[in-house]
Amino acid sequence: MKITALSVAALFVAPALAAKTWDVNVVNGLFSPQELNIAPGDSVRWPNNDGADHAIVQTNNGARTCNNLAGGFNSGRKTKGQAYQRTFPTAGVVNYKDGIGANCVKGAVGTITVGSAGNGNNGGTTTGTRTAAPITSPTQKPNGASYLTPESSVFLGVAAFIGALVL
Repeated sequence: MKITALSVAALFVAPALAAKTWDVNVVNGLFSPQELNIAPGDSVRWPNNDGADHAIVQTNNGARTCNNLAGGFNSGRKTKGQAYQRTFPTAGVVNYKDGIGANCVKGAVGTITVGSAGNGNNGGTTTGTRTAAPITSPTQKPNGASYLTPESSVFLGVAAFIGALVL
């Protein structure tokens, strides 16, 4: 059995290629979508294309609230054209709010479910890096992106490993 650096690298690179980035937009002062299911290792990006400033602030666990979570993330003030991005490596439920002024009280809150309930299929779609805006087909690629699905990434990793063993 011959193990090469390429076969070992394939085991680590292929799963990393499967990670996704999801956009949560601010539309009329509210997050869209307000609820997002993702897989561990995925990232969420909050681009500020709204006319007002916004801040993404983690809130207490449980029911959505406008109370900051001590030690939770806080993007700081983001003006139009700026974005905040965060990777969620472990399973769990994360609540957040807009931390600017009274936006939270007006409904600018959201929830990210990471893991088993958040399997990354957001509405039945299981492919690639995409925005969290509605994707109507399981094969639809946003913005013309090309990507590997989690299944194809695993297949490529296994195939590379087996190929290295045969050599």
